[in-house]
Amino acid sequence: MSNNKKQIYQAAYKNIFANIFREIRLFITLLAAISGFVVKHATIPRIIAILFSLAFSMYLVNYQPHNYRLAIGYFLLSEALYIGFITLVLSENGLRNWFIKRWGDEQKGYLAYEAALGIIFFHNGASIGYIISSTAGNIPHYGVLSAILAVVFIFGFTVKLWSARVVSIDIYYWKDMFLGKKICGFVETGPYKYFKNPMYGVGQLQAYALALWYGSALGLIAVTLNQILVFAFYYLVENKFIERVYKNKTPQTLECLVVDSEQ
Repeated sequence: MSNNKKQIYQAAYKNIFANIFREIRLFITLLAAISGFVVKHATIPRIIAILFSLAFSMYLVNYQPHNYRLAIGYFLLSEALYIGFITLVLSENGLRNWFIKRWGDEQKGYLAYEAALGIIFFHNGASIGYIISSTAGNIPHYGVLSAILAVVFIFGFTVKLWSARVVSIDIYYWKDMFLGKKICGFVETGPYKYFKNPMYGVGQLQAYALALWYGSALGLIAVTLNQILVFAFYYLVENKFIERVYKNKTPQTLECLVVDSEQ
């Protein structure tokens, strides 16, 4: 084999491994972001807050595994904080203006808001997981049922992650609504090509699959309530923003550069 061919093959392999590494890194940063920790904006206070939150959730699972009263209270508090926060902040005349004024400019105000929302995201998800695990039933898992639930979980999780990648982490955290203006261009790619609202719709299927796997009736109620309230926010607040800012257009989503999640 000539030296030129060797160099071509070596370059090709190098590009393949570089792309694989890039995709793995992107997956990890994306997963962390939708779980509540935006790596590109990591600060000491954010790290401390997420570590404390992780420790709290581990304490619940390990030392209060069947405390359904605590689980219900945790879920209701987290849900109220989640929906209440995004509604109060992101409404047209909401507290987003206070964040900007308090921190001096739009970017600093947004980062403060994003940090708070990230922790709220984490506890919203953690509280749903805890209420499911702490109220597990005794539903037998046969081969076919287990396989169906596994497929539903993987499908829902994949759609949610894919949706977040298409719209970017900034849009996932509603940065455009916080700033009161569009920050990306309209597209209909990825899961938005097949579903009207995959993030709030089929992107929640993994939670239902998890509740069914554990046989948790309260878990199913919590997952359903969470989805209903998220859609209520969408129709009462977010959709009004879309109509106001995008002049009655009905886009499927907004597309930002994927590299935004790596900056």
